[in-house]
Amino acid sequence: MSFTWHSSQLSARIIPMSKRDYYEILGISKDSKKEDIKKAYRKLVKKLHPDVNKEAGSEEKFKEVQEAYEVLSDESKRKAYDQYGHAGTQGFSPGGGNGFNGYGTYGEAPFDMGDIFNTFFGGGGGDFGFNFGGSGGRKRNNIGEDLRYRIRLSFEEAMHGGEYEIRVRRNVRCSHCKGSGSESGERKTCDVCNGTGRERRVQNSFLGQIAVMAECSKCKGMGSIPEKVCSQCSGTGVETQEEKVKIKVPAGVYDGMILRFRDGGNVGEAGGEYGDLYVEIEVEPSVEFERRGNDLYSIEEIPVHIAVLGGNIQVSTVDGSVKLKIPKGTQPGTVFRIKGEGCPILGKESTKGNLYVRVDVKIPEKISRKEKDLWEKLGDM
Repeated sequence: MSFTWHSSQLSARIIPMSKRDYYEILGISKDSKKEDIKKAYRKLVKKLHPDVNKEAGSEEKFKEVQEAYEVLSDESKRKAYDQYGHAGTQGFSPGGGNGFNGYGTYGEAPFDMGDIFNTFFGGGGGDFGFNFGGSGGRKRNNIGEDLRYRIRLSFEEAMHGGEYEIRVRRNVRCSHCKGSGSESGERKTCDVCNGTGRERRVQNSFLGQIAVMAECSKCKGMGSIPEKVCSQCSGTGVETQEEKVKIKVPAGVYDGMILRFRDGGNVGEAGGEYGDLYVEIEVEPSVEFERRGNDLYSIEEIPVHIAVLGGNIQVSTVDGSVKLKIPKGTQPGTVFRIKGEGCPILGKESTKGNLYVRVDVKIPEKISRKEKDLWEKLGDM
């Protein structure tokens, strides 16, 4: 769903000359398809997300990317931007015209709810009824790799949240040696690096021989080796298994959001720690609502007599329907705000954004003879 805007509805607002072109920010051309826009956005978010990139200025660039994507991923906003530039998008911004008074943004700070955090890692494809997959990431201080999966939710599921089950293939501690990598459960100091985890290596170069310190080739930097190699895991201390994992998705998640589950990734070798499980949420678009931050927008058609005389109509929300009072003399395009019927606000379970409803007057295409006579009488008056 999208809204159609006319130039007369755009608010007059000064745009700083330094504001960058949205296409330039995402590194795409003006004829890029929607899929290309999303692909470029995700690539930049992985690179610039504040949880990943600590360089100076990365947070501002991240916000620029968020703003550019929000406009170019929406057909009506993109059309207005292409025609009028940055001024064309102000009808969608805080302080804009036609009664649409502001909306929030996503991704400015990590979402934190216990062991669930909002950060950004990528994902691949998979099966098991979901579209997810992949693994990779860090391995430091004997911490196992993070795992990355992706699930697809309907708009309604995203609004209400809940528990979902996914199948995760990961490395866990060996059941035979309990993760030690040793048949006896005991380990001893590495005889190559003497427990330092580093060894001196001599390399030839055009400058001659150069001595460097590198990870120990025998203990892989751990400083210890099994007294007797485990017969089940060959000394690694890990084995692979497939698990059914239940994940809790909070109400109000948005497309592209990442949930982090601590210790849900691979285990490190030889009794190491577990990495984390990252689950990216893909939310299918709604045919009824448009989401902007924590607010929802919809369009309702009302018959002519209600627009003229006033009355009550039923308006759809994510939780059913509510009654909306239409004042007499309501004009087409009038926007009504229904407080607290928008998206659930993350981290505030009982709080929601607002629902903005634009009413269009339905003009009958066919009328009976009696109705025609009544309209003609009204016209004569």
